[in-house]
Formats: sequence, C-alpha cells, structure tokens
Amino acid sequence: MGNPSIEAPESGYLIDVLSILHPEAKKNSLRRMIDHGRVLVDGKRATRAKETVSIGTFVETLSRKEVEGPARKVDQIPNPSILYEDREVIVVDKPPGLLSVATPMGEEDTMFDRVLNWVSRNQSTRAHLVHRLDRETSGCMILAKSPEVRDFLQSQFKDRSVERIYHAVVFGKPADESGVATSRIQESRDKRVRLVPKGERGGKEAITNWRVEKSAPIHSLIRIKIDTGRRAQIRLHMSEIGCPVVGDTRYGRGKASVNRLCLHASELQFEHPNGRRIRVNSGLPDKLYSELKRRSL
Repeated sequence: MGNPSIEAPESGYLIDVLSILHPEAKKNSLRRMIDHGRVLVDGKRATRAKETVSIGTFVETLSRKEVEGPARKVDQIPNPSILYEDREVIVVDKPPGLLSVATPMGEEDTMFDRVLNWVSRNQSTRAHLVHRLDRETSGCMILAKSPEVRDFLQSQFKDRSVERIYHAVVFGKPADESGVATSRIQESRDKRVRLVPKGERGGKEAITNWRVEKSAPIHSLIRIKIDTGRRAQIRLHMSEIGCPVVGDTRYGRGKASVNRLCLHASELQFEHPNGRRIRVNSGLPDKLYSELKRRSL
C-alpha cells in the first residue's frame, strides 16, 4: 500500500487537512510530522502547520523510514505522455484505468505522481493538480507548475471559460442529431451520484451539449461539450437519453469488448497566463474506433 494521502476537500490550514487524513492523531503529533519533514504538499515538503492549502491540493504523509532512509524509488512509475508543455503548464494524455490522484487508500501510481516525478527529475520544479478525470476516462488533463498558475487555471474551470470536449462511443443512436442534457446531479457522502428527477429539488446544475458525429451499425460516436464538470456527468446524461456510454458498468450495459469505458477527453482550450488561448488535442484511441465499427453484439 502507498503512503496515506488526501486531496484537500476545501481551502484551509494544512493541520486541519492532516486531521482529516489522520483522525486519531493529536494535533501535536501532526505538527511533529511536519517538523520532521514527513508531510508533502503537492510533492513539496511542508514546513508550517498553519500553511494555507487550496481545495484540491494533494497532501501526503511519509513514513519515518522514508524520511530517515534513502529517497523514494520512482523509477518504476511510467513517464507521462505529454501533449503540451511549457514553463507554466503541462497537459498530459491520461490512460484509461489510471487515477488522476491518489485516494485515501494511498495508490502509488497516479497521473499526478507520473507528472510530479517527471517535472521533479527533469526540471527541478513541482506539479499542481488543476482538475481531474474519472479513473476510466482517458485523454487531456492539465496540471500547473506553480500554485499561482494552478489558481489561475482553476478559476477558469470555475467560471466555465475552459472549453472541454469529449468523444464517446455510445450504444444505439439518439432520436435527435444534437441536444443539451440539463438534469441536475446529486452526490452522496460516499461519492455515489444520481440524476435528480424532474420536479424534485436538490443536486447541482449539470450541462452537457452533445452532437452525433458518426453513426455505425450498433453504436454512435458522440461529440460532447460540457459546461459543468460533475462526477460521472457524461455517463449519467448519455444514459438518460437512452444511449449509454459503451463499457459503462454502472449506468450502462456492462463491459465492452475492448475492455474499457469508451469515453475520451479529446480537447482542452484555456487561457494561458501569458494571455494566449491554448488548444490541446488528444486523438481518439484505436480501441474506441474498433468498438464503433462493431457490427454485432
């Protein structure tokens, strides 16, 4: 098992995030962990218990052996597939089945770990998580190289100025060539999500713009632009219109022949700190093309 880690659920002091990660530890014990260099904040050793961390910041605690002994081995973690990189940002091509960032279970290989190790070794800098993709979704994922750039990019996600394009292979063909799904999404404490039935209160706004790009014998290729980024939003909305994403084992028809969820983050457009509008693309994976061309179930 990997080191205990957590993504800060809200902005606040580091000591409070550590209390969530280690609920049975006393505050003095947590402060000693920081003093002894056993706490990493987005990959960098923390020095102050009252350090302010932003929502989404990755906090990890190391064992005594790791701090007192040799440096951690990272050679076994694969390098990221880089789509775009400069001194401020890095956009990578996340493979399906890989977590964006570790859960409290402390997974050792995540997209964040791969980028962090890459920039640490090759550029002596840090990586900062900006947003996440669901584990089974592949494609464009952006990270920042400073807290300031992270905050700058996250503000664009918040005000919906980042354009996020996905492609999905779905079962069947929608009744219309295009549409907008707007059903609200409610998330429970255990991270389960559901669509809120029409007329009921609750949940958060979710907007999914979709258009049929190609039709095949039993499947369709759908181009999707999301205005909001709720958990499982695309999968829920595609299932709602009667065309679930192929390979969706929770909201769809079960496993696909290509053994993956056929959902891919194909394009990101965002404003760079230098004022330019950047567009990054990731081509549709071969497995999605293969599934689209199937002629029988």
